[in-house]
Amino acid sequence: MTIHNMAYQGLFWHWDMLLTGLDWKYFNWQEMEFWGQLNLLKTGLVFADRLTTVSPTYAREIQSAPGGCGLEGVLAARSDSLTGIVNGIDTVAWDPRTDRHIPRPYSEQDFADGKYAARVALAVRLGHAAPDPRPLIAFVGRLVDQKGIDLVVELLGRMAGSGRARFVVLGTGHTHVEESLRRVAAAFPGTIDLVLGFDEGLAHLVQAAADIMLVPSRFEPCGLTQLYALRYGTLPLVRATGGLVDTVIDTTPDSLQSGTANGFVFESYDPQSLEHAVWRALDAHANHDLWNGLVRRSMLQDWSWNASGREYLRLYEQACAGC
Repeated sequence: MTIHNMAYQGLFWHWDMLLTGLDWKYFNWQEMEFWGQLNLLKTGLVFADRLTTVSPTYAREIQSAPGGCGLEGVLAARSDSLTGIVNGIDTVAWDPRTDRHIPRPYSEQDFADGKYAARVALAVRLGHAAPDPRPLIAFVGRLVDQKGIDLVVELLGRMAGSGRARFVVLGTGHTHVEESLRRVAAAFPGTIDLVLGFDEGLAHLVQAAADIMLVPSRFEPCGLTQLYALRYGTLPLVRATGGLVDTVIDTTPDSLQSGTANGFVFESYDPQSLEHAVWRALDAHANHDLWNGLVRRSMLQDWSWNASGREYLRLYEQACAGC
């Protein structure tokens, strides 16, 4: 059984047990029952031979509160059967070398020209006469609490007046969040572009045009946005949680020396920590040689399903051998 997100558990009225066709003897606190309700996620966790989830760090986080969302005890008891494997991305749909949603294909060899062409196209799409020369910081995703959108709203209010960067937000979600974004965007019309809705083509264009991609999630089982960003040479700025930790290495003197840095990471879930990380990223962006090296390294990394698929195959073979 593969767990994507412990927050979604399949909770039902206890009488719905009748619809499963299973014996009532299984409706007990050790197997299918959860605080008087039928819990289908718990059922899978208890009865599956092997458990996987979508990143090694998330596999550890869900074995304690709050990550386990009430089922941390079940997961801790099954820790020997639980494995975390990072998700892959569709490298056909998400490839700056062939992407039909961007005006000019590019690779790690000519990313500067490709990303500038995308900036021009994005400016036209958003109704601007020309692209803004300032670094472009983007957020693309669902406008919900899990994704850290409250931190983004706070960040925009704190930084949009600094003149150091331009911001673009693309997404749809909770009504109160959308209204908060409308207010802050209206306060800084020359610095913030807000597009409310789902637009896959525009999402590709923003990924290509941006310099920095914000992924400040409250929790994140794996995350794909930061993997798309790495492939497009847009350095991800993430919070240290779940799969974000497993895929983004903070830019520090040590990681630069070891050649592993590919983005920026902050720890505490608060606006000050996010803002500090953004300032660090902007300072790095001002050093062209440093930034270009980070972009090339990120674009050369392989986040396809090839490696992850081999891990799943190996695990399935082990599970079958133990049957």
